[in-house]
This record gives sequence, C-alpha cells and structure tokens, in this order.
Amino acid sequence: MNRQLPGGETSRRSPPLPLEGYSPRALYVHVPFCARRCPYCDFATAPLAAAVERRYLAALAVEAAARLPDGFRPRTVFFGGGTPTELTTDGVARLVELLGPACGEALEVTLEANPRTLLPRKLRALRAGLGVGRVSLGVQSFQPKLLETLGRFHRADDVARAVAICRDEGVRDVSLDLIFAVPGQTEDDLARDLDAALALAPDHLSAYGLTVEEGTTYGDLRKAGRLVELGDRRQARMYGLVRRRLRAAGFQHYEVSSFARPGRRCRHNRVYWRNHPYVGLGNAAASHLGGARLVNHRDVAAYCAAIEAGGGAAAVASSEALEAPRKVRETAYLAMRTSRGLDPVRFRKDAGVDAHAALGPELDKLVQDGLVLVRDGRWVLTGRGVALADAVGAALL
Repeated sequence: MNRQLPGGETSRRSPPLPLEGYSPRALYVHVPFCARRCPYCDFATAPLAAAVERRYLAALAVEAAARLPDGFRPRTVFFGGGTPTELTTDGVARLVELLGPACGEALEVTLEANPRTLLPRKLRALRAGLGVGRVSLGVQSFQPKLLETLGRFHRADDVARAVAICRDEGVRDVSLDLIFAVPGQTEDDLARDLDAALALAPDHLSAYGLTVEEGTTYGDLRKAGRLVELGDRRQARMYGLVRRRLRAAGFQHYEVSSFARPGRRCRHNRVYWRNHPYVGLGNAAASHLGGARLVNHRDVAAYCAAIEAGGGAAAVASSEALEAPRKVRETAYLAMRTSRGLDPVRFRKDAGVDAHAALGPELDKLVQDGLVLVRDGRWVLTGRGVALADAVGAALL
C-alpha cells in the first residue's frame, strides 16, 4: 500500500525497519549541507544548492515514509550534519512538514548550528515546528589564529550573538563544542577558550581532542609532512586542563568528551552510550535495530539516486548483524565511557549477560593496570583511564 507524503509525493512501499524487538528510543536526522568543509572534517557533507536541497529532502521524505513504523514517536531527536541551519527558508519549512509529527512528543530535540549562520527566523521556525529545545553550536575555538587553522569562518563575537539568539528564542539548553590539541595550540590558548566559553553560561560543553582522519585535508597534509600533531603528553595535559576547569565551574563530567550542568545532560547521546536501538535517516546515517547496524549511502547523490530507483529501504548501503559477543563488548565499551561506568545490573538488562562472566579477564586486567576501579559495585574509569579511554576501549573490544 502506498503512503501519501506531505507535499503530494508518493513513496513506493519498501519493507519497514525490522520489527523484532523494535523499541527505538531515538531518531537521528542527517542534514549534510555546509557553507564550506573544514580541513579536519570527515563527516558526510555537501555544499548547498537549491536543486540539491529539493532532491535531498524529497528523498528524505520517501525514506521516512518507507522505513518508520506508523505512529513512531521517539523520545529524543537529533538533527545533525553538516549544518541543519544551512537549509533555506523553504528547506526549513519542508523539514518541519516532513518530521514535525514525529517530533511532537519528544522529550528532547537537538539542533546543530554554526555560530556565524544561525538566524533568528530559522531557529524560530524550527522551534515552533520541530520542538527544538536544545542547540549545539560548533564553536571549536575563540582564538582567531586557531579558527583559521581549523578552517572555521566564524569569529568569537559570532558565538556570543548565537548564544543570545538561542536564549532570546527560548532555547532551554545551549551546548558548545570545543576542539583541543590543535596544531600550534598552547595550554594558555586552551585556558582562554575555556574562559570564553564559560563566560557565555552554556548548559553543556563537549571537548574533543583533534583526530586527524585519512581522506581529509589534514590527513593529506600529515601524509605530506606538512602537519605536525601535538604529542600524546601535551594532549593529555590539555585534556586534564579541560576536566579540571569545567569541573571547578560546576559541570559534571558524565562521558569522556561531555560535560553538563546538573540536569542538563544530553538525553539523545545516552541512547548511544547504552547501545539501545535508534533510527537514522539521511545520507550516511546509521540505525541500530533488530540486532543489526544499518548504514545509509554516504554520498548525497548516491543516497538520492538509490531511493529514487528503489524506494526508501534502498537508502541502506550496508548492514551488519551484531552477534551476541560483539554486542556484549560494544555495550561494555560504551558504558565504560560514562561516569556511571559499567553497572552490572544495568549491563545485564542491556546486554542480557553477567558482566564478569562475559568479560572478567579483561575487566580484572584493566583494574590491575590502574585504568579501571570498582566503586559501589560498578567498574568505572580512573583518572588515568579517562585519559586513556581509547586503550580501555581496545581492551574491551
């Protein structure tokens, strides 16, 4: 049976997402458009053009109609990218028309935005139509020299303006993203960034150590010997500075890269960290459903062409069955990244097995190495373990 979509489009009815054990709590929507690509970015982005926007949103509508169960109402929704606020006024209206009903009962709706291009009228429309109550601003730095290094075109005063717009429009939760360990960055630079961020009174901060990925501009520069990354010890010192400064300012360090004021933790990301089911729409979006991980076509044109030729289910480019041992290890790794750590009661509920029976040797070794300790019956990262979270992940995975 065909489903009529908003705007008069009709989808070819494709098989819905697997329904066995289907209880997704979250919806991720990828909006790939960016004003320009940053040299460190390996996300699936594309420049905005009117024709591409129309084609993409039409494909997104077909995928949503074909793959989401009738009456699907996620608890959390996250619009990421890319930069969702790069959509034109018509594009924003189309997105609202398409996904407004699904967002209506969500407890949290997050929108990623660029500080330079956030417009009050767009935010107003997205708040009214999608229920956006949380905005994540890609700040990265407040230092002009570091913004230039990172390929960012906003300025420090753009961040203050964007935060003011969010507050004026009634956004309850404002999150700022920072990047540290940038080539040429000093600890004094980082301290100034943290001071500038805290002066804006955000509700949440994410701080990411710069990772140079293959296939990015930074990756090519490193290969050519023209990019020198900061050493592990300097990166560790910077991470320690972030933790000390934000915790002293009253933020709770509740995940390796995430800090929040009490009561302002990101609900959506907690779905990922507990390895719970979620749905992803749009190019490169992933879904975790029915014991499998599905990933959509990465390229915008390929994503659109696949849906135009085969309907909404054709958005999926690859799928991987998560065998029980793999899911157990992933669930342990994700739990260990949080301040709660690996809680044996919660772990049995999420993974279906006893934690020590499944991972006893690995957990005991991590404790012996001083990376994990047992606190109130839970395995949690030590201070050293937080700094070496990737090594903990490697041991568990």
